[in-house]
Amino acid sequence: MLVIVSILGLVFAIGFLVLLKLHLPVGITMGLTGGLAVGVVVLQYCLGPMIIDHIVKVRWTSPEELGSGSDVWLSNACGTFKIAKPRIGIIEEAAPNAFTYGHGAYDARVVVTRGLIEVLSEDELRAVVAHELGHIRNGDFVVMTMVQALVLFLWTLYYTSRTSSRNNNWYIVLAAYVAYWASYYASLLLSRIREYMADYSSAQITGNPNHLSYALVKIAYGLAKTQTVGGATVPISGQVRPTTQAPPPANASPYSYDDATVAKQRAMLESARYDNAHAIAAGAIAPKGAAGTAATKPQPKKKEAFSAAQLGAFGVMGVSSMRAAVAWSGADGLANPDTFTTAARWELFNPWGKIGEVFSTHPLTALRIKALQKLNRLFNQPDAFDFSKIKPAKYNGFARDLLLVSSPWLGAVIGGAVAGSFFFSQKRFDLSQIFMPLAGFSAGRLFVLIFSYMGEFKPSKVIRLLGEVEVSHVNPIPTAIEGTFTGRISPGIAWASDFIVQDDTGFLACLYRTPLGIMKLWFGLTTADRYVGKRVRVYGWYRRFNAPYIEIHHFDVLDTGERVNSNYFVWAVIGNLVLLAGCVTAVVMLRGLPI
Repeated sequence: MLVIVSILGLVFAIGFLVLLKLHLPVGITMGLTGGLAVGVVVLQYCLGPMIIDHIVKVRWTSPEELGSGSDVWLSNACGTFKIAKPRIGIIEEAAPNAFTYGHGAYDARVVVTRGLIEVLSEDELRAVVAHELGHIRNGDFVVMTMVQALVLFLWTLYYTSRTSSRNNNWYIVLAAYVAYWASYYASLLLSRIREYMADYSSAQITGNPNHLSYALVKIAYGLAKTQTVGGATVPISGQVRPTTQAPPPANASPYSYDDATVAKQRAMLESARYDNAHAIAAGAIAPKGAAGTAATKPQPKKKEAFSAAQLGAFGVMGVSSMRAAVAWSGADGLANPDTFTTAARWELFNPWGKIGEVFSTHPLTALRIKALQKLNRLFNQPDAFDFSKIKPAKYNGFARDLLLVSSPWLGAVIGGAVAGSFFFSQKRFDLSQIFMPLAGFSAGRLFVLIFSYMGEFKPSKVIRLLGEVEVSHVNPIPTAIEGTFTGRISPGIAWASDFIVQDDTGFLACLYRTPLGIMKLWFGLTTADRYVGKRVRVYGWYRRFNAPYIEIHHFDVLDTGERVNSNYFVWAVIGNLVLLAGCVTAVVMLRGLPI
């Protein structure tokens, strides 16, 4: 509510200033700017679910396909939240993900991928579905639609002030522009807050926040085996075997990987069961329902009011992002807490993780798990992961990264300064002064390309890359990963062109970049799908910002010998060289300088 109120304040403050200085009739101005903003967002709200229905290849099915007893469990969960049962859909792709959409609680849809069903245990899958039900219960659809309308309204106010403002009203244009961007990033903050609220809803339904914690780790770092959809095979410990495997023994701990950890976790769980048994006997906690629903119902004397403070700091980056990386836990596919402590180091100690939060709709995985473990106190559950085992680290390349990121703009400033010196010295303006900042920007962009695409591609493994702290989006690790393309990143989208590569330690997003966007779209529509399920060797740059990924330079299809090139780097360099040469030539010719 504070975020929404803040955006409303910005909208009306800037709107008042613009109207005051433009001297336009209030009705006309508000009708043109506000009407367009609200109209576009309302149209998006009305048509959005239908567009998704037609674009995304979802197979609508019974909740029972999520596991035996899931229909009854879903009915009980929706009854607890006092919402209608949503439609359940499955996308037959390997990327583990889940999302919900609709106009409201009355026609909501919850969609999961086949990869998510295969990766998660029954409790973990229900925790993810409960998270999506939390979004429905909290009315996220309507709230975010309102926020989008306000943000767009601020943009129209900025645009109106820019095109109509007089010369002495430049500060209004600047204020409107700053207000627009402030509202945009405030809307992202609101999106991250709603993820924490949905996590809390999941804990309410399952009675155990650890279920969602393990699900998030499996999705974002993937401390579990991942199976390829459609009967393909994936490498396991250097072998290739069918994806369909026998489930672990019924008495095996779902969150362990060796005998020592099994014993330790069983002791913790048994202790928790003992405490819960006494709480049930005392009437403080209701036992699980017949369908397996963990409906925790504390009596008034035990009830604790929920506040955002219980969730800890607002986090960073998308944890359930489709572009998440996965680290394998072992041949049995069971979660490895020690591997989590390796994979989480980048999020906790690399400053780009905190910066990336500002640009993300989801919090960082590690911070969401910290928040969930705080909720364990409310539900008398042991913590799933020991953050004290995470070895501190320091990222030493931050200053270098800042220089690279700012180089194009520094070049533009230098070029602008040179142009300004000519203007003030000669007291006249000519076209060459326009090309000078552009030449500086292009030179800075070349500097970034050269230093962020350097190095020799060396063989590596997914888990090894995930444990690296000394990496960023402009400080990559040149790598070569051999594995299988288990699917495309965006499940159900026909033109998706980015892949997921899986080796015997985990899987990682692979982004296929092209010189022109239309080329990427064409590759996705006509070519990308035929490489799914193929054994490949991917050469590229491992980067990390919003999420870990490999930017593909090229990949080889091992069974056919075919090589597929991205060509982005080559054409980016050529394009900037041509632009720089053109700008320099224009300056020389316009100023009559000797060549």
